[in-house]
Amino acid sequence: MRCFLILIALFIYTPFAYGQGLFRYDRIDFFKDPDSKKDTVSEQAQSSIESIESEWAEPVISASGKVSIYLPPKEVRDFLDTPDPENAKAYLEWNLNRIRKFITAQEMLAKEAKILDQPRGRDNLTDTDSQKTGSSTSVAGAALPQGDYLFFFMLKGCPVCQKEARVVENIYLTHPEIKVQAFAVGYRDDELREYMFPAMQDKGMSRLFKVSSYPAIVLFNSKKEKYFISGYANKEKILKLFG
Repeated sequence: MRCFLILIALFIYTPFAYGQGLFRYDRIDFFKDPDSKKDTVSEQAQSSIESIESEWAEPVISASGKVSIYLPPKEVRDFLDTPDPENAKAYLEWNLNRIRKFITAQEMLAKEAKILDQPRGRDNLTDTDSQKTGSSTSVAGAALPQGDYLFFFMLKGCPVCQKEARVVENIYLTHPEIKVQAFAVGYRDDELREYMFPAMQDKGMSRLFKVSSYPAIVLFNSKKEKYFISGYANKEKILKLFG
């Protein structure tokens, strides 16, 4: 009798010892190990990383487990791997192009910040606050306002005009007390909109001020002094005339 009971006990215990029930159902885990998913992601990431044979490969693993690889530009890798004159030249060209982009972006930010800080309308000779108040100075038959004014005359295709335009632009951005207006010959309207300072079609203004060569600047200062500059003038020379 005792032997019979022992056999029954062994029969019942054996399935449970192997994680199964009396009727041999497979074991079911309702709550898996929370680290199991992380292990899978780590394994996938590790296998992806190991498949790239480069000392420059820098693995970047996102929160979702996606693996991406960062590699420096080819010019940088080639120059550091094999520093020779040709690779050095390629590296310098790449770096200069990158710096130029930074400089261009910085200049644009500075201009936009200046414009936001000093909002200015695109006043011209026919629309000024001084004319509205009746205070003006008559020059060559045109009613001009009191204060500091700079009128810039430029011709398309003139390289000196482009050089002077950069000076005028700098004055416009750094000296908000000086009102700037440019008059252009040969430009399209969309081309004029690319300048930071107000610019419009000439429409006879050069004849009114007797401009016969380009570039030319006509300026009026707050002392009621009038100056005509023919050819290129640097910023210091122009500002000196405003006193």
